[in-house]
Amino acid sequence: MRLLLLCLPWHGLHLPSLALSTLTPLGRRHPSVERVDVRYVNIEWAEHLRVLTGGRFDSTEYRAIAESEGTAIGEWVFSGALHRQPAPEFSRYHPHLADTPFDTGTAETMYRAAIPFVDRLADEICAAGYDVIGITTMFVQNIASLAVAQAVTERAPEVTVIFGGANCDDDQGAALHRNYPYIDYVVRGEAEVAFPALLDVIAGGAGAVPGDIAGLCWRDGVTSVANPMPPTGVDINAVPEPVYDEFFDAFARASVCAAVRPRIIMEAARGCWWGQKHHCTFCGLNDMIMPFRAKEPDRVYDELCRAVEKHQVLDVFFADNIIDQRYLKDLLPRVEALGWDLRMFFETKSNQVYSQLAQMARAGVTQLQPGIESFSTPVLQRMRKGVTSWQNVRFLRDCRTLGIDPLWNLLYGFPGETDEDYAPMVAQLPHLVHLRPPMGVTRLELTRFSPYFTDPSLGLANLGPAPMYADIYGLPDTELADLVYVLRSPRAGVSDVLVNRMKSYVDTWTARGVGPSLVAFAEGDRLVLVDERDHGRSVEYRLTAPAAAVYAALLKGRSRSALLAMMARLPDGLPPEQVGELLDAWETAGLVFRDDDIYVALATGLAYA
Repeated sequence: MRLLLLCLPWHGLHLPSLALSTLTPLGRRHPSVERVDVRYVNIEWAEHLRVLTGGRFDSTEYRAIAESEGTAIGEWVFSGALHRQPAPEFSRYHPHLADTPFDTGTAETMYRAAIPFVDRLADEICAAGYDVIGITTMFVQNIASLAVAQAVTERAPEVTVIFGGANCDDDQGAALHRNYPYIDYVVRGEAEVAFPALLDVIAGGAGAVPGDIAGLCWRDGVTSVANPMPPTGVDINAVPEPVYDEFFDAFARASVCAAVRPRIIMEAARGCWWGQKHHCTFCGLNDMIMPFRAKEPDRVYDELCRAVEKHQVLDVFFADNIIDQRYLKDLLPRVEALGWDLRMFFETKSNQVYSQLAQMARAGVTQLQPGIESFSTPVLQRMRKGVTSWQNVRFLRDCRTLGIDPLWNLLYGFPGETDEDYAPMVAQLPHLVHLRPPMGVTRLELTRFSPYFTDPSLGLANLGPAPMYADIYGLPDTELADLVYVLRSPRAGVSDVLVNRMKSYVDTWTARGVGPSLVAFAEGDRLVLVDERDHGRSVEYRLTAPAAAVYAALLKGRSRSALLAMMARLPDGLPPEQVGELLDAWETAGLVFRDDDIYVALATGLAYA
């Protein structure tokens, strides 16, 4: 067999597909497979649009679509190619697409370009004589994937079409298979076991039958059959080392990627060790594979070294939902010892302490996604985040001190939340402008597989898919209900007045970036705090040794009672009334963040144990 693996728009231009990079070596090991090719059609499409528009459409515009899942403009662009409708009807979709950065002309240009692009791609695939094409689909890749699969099948019905990826999990994969007959098989869930077994079936191996492959969707005549999902995830040790060659070859050929910094994508773990204990109420990322599994640190180190040395790329993106805490002591110190100028990304929890963040920084971790979401502890409790607002603030402060860029959002709209829950947070937002601003202030969305989706008693009703999806997919709501990832729900939570106030603060914060500072310097046993948050106006606070000891004690975050007890143990500790006066004055000046009875220092620049 000759096998072609496809990565369709709108996968990002800067990253290889982890799914295809992992499945490629499995295909090449299979005894019935003569050849495995991989095409990054997402890069080809971006290059096509750049040429078509004379350079007006570039990687920035592509990224805006790839990251705008909520508006579905990426799916709409390819809907004409799927339904063979060359005349776009942008006006009827515009209310749903209004938040995108594209005018009507650009949107219609992309829509019209998609049809001949898909036709030409299908012609090339069929001319190359492939027996099997495998398509991975995640987020806004569905419609482009369906359009290509349909076009190939129309030209060469003997070609076997396989779908897989995050958009094929559970009910979603079953809905894709039963509604689009040109998809021969859908692999639902992790594919490292199912994919080789399916190749056995396609090759006609003795005893290989589709009914034996857990999670697989296949056809018994014209009837779509969905095998039960596998009860557990794949053993992480059975996952092969990824192969990235085809991505970097395609990236190097494309002029549209000239301004894009490529990254190596690594997978060290699957699942979420926090979600195993307390699944965050809004999170729908893990579906059936919540149990946490991580590769041994030695293996991660070896794979990292080989990938960086081979491709000469220093930016490394770890796709794990959460970092394995073992890596802080068993992996990162070894990476630090390499002396490479790595720029690594991890996801983590925001209750990491300073020493852990410092180890990350020394090893080359330059970006973290901590899942901050809010500075209101009552709201964080509704999310089941397992952290508090003061820990979130401490995390951002320590990241600024250590030169780590934390990527985070503010979420609102949780069932049961009130304006009172947000009042302390909103009042203190102006004091945080020296820290990394959020990437956005976003209303909660109901996502498939999240506790809000699976348990309506949590208070978020499922109102079904957005109306525009019926036209994009050409399916009734009963089918779309199983297919789409983001669903409509009633507006819940805080008032519009409070939301607008919060957004106004964040808009100002974002416009200023991370320029203004609140930084502390040690002068012997004293501290000097320099505050430039008020539009560059500099204010100095000089703390005596006893006051400096109080402020330094708040770097970790302490309750008033714990702070008083600590001062009482010190031979030169301040009396309770003076400590209280300092706390009140610092809170008024915005030098500390207060979460109920816990205070955390806001000044950056200080290391602590």
